[in-house]
Amino acid sequence: MSTNEQQELYKTQGYFIVDDAVEPEMFDSLLAAARRVKQKVRSGEVDVYTHWTDPGEPWAIRGLFAPEFEEPVFAEYLMSDPVMGYVEPFIGSELQLGSVMIFTNPYHKDSGIGWHRDFGKLPRDASPEVELEILNRPMTRLKWHLPLVDDSCLLLVPGSHCRYRTDEEQAILRGDRESEMPGQKVIELKAGQTCFWHGYTMHRGIYKKDVERLTLAGNWSKYQPDAEPEEVDPRHRWQLAGDVRDALPEDLHVAYDRWRALQVD
Repeated sequence: MSTNEQQELYKTQGYFIVDDAVEPEMFDSLLAAARRVKQKVRSGEVDVYTHWTDPGEPWAIRGLFAPEFEEPVFAEYLMSDPVMGYVEPFIGSELQLGSVMIFTNPYHKDSGIGWHRDFGKLPRDASPEVELEILNRPMTRLKWHLPLVDDSCLLLVPGSHCRYRTDEEQAILRGDRESEMPGQKVIELKAGQTCFWHGYTMHRGIYKKDVERLTLAGNWSKYQPDAEPEEVDPRHRWQLAGDVRDALPEDLHVAYDRWRALQVD
């Protein structure tokens, strides 16, 4: 369960780390399932939606709820009490389908994602007035990382989720996004720890070919009854398949239906 101190850290620094956001017995099941999923994707046995550095070299694996993977533990994890104990204090109990994906290391070369903010379709190069308005909007999404093996791949600039970019940050975001960022912090996580962090925080990921990475990236969205339907995100189109809903735990059906009602196919 989140505390006032953790909520204050999230508000001011953009992240906090906890040791109790996954049940110990579920952790072992998640680790085994993640390794099976990666093997299936690398071998070509299953590919629901995968991000590749090169053919056969995944760095992010989506679609974990899909029946093809035969791994119900990922949906069970998303609904688990330890997760909800952190989600509900931030965005409430009326939720819309969240997700879980795997970040992993390609084997053939080091790689990474450059500095950015998770703005989606929002303007990424706006005026101070526009950007600050975006940054100050009410919170509707909570995201986190749960490493299944020790992980130091995530870099954040603490506090950058609530202020406009400096000139130096702006130059990096517009140019060489893999440069050293002033104030950057490597988020060192032990297996089983969870880092809850704000997607508007400037961040990047680094992957080493010879350092195993198996990290679950989870999120939940706040249900907004007045939200306007939008064209379905190609990364989530697999969730429209007719067999996905029936493969989910019954407790997840309402959240799925809320998400489905907003998708324009």
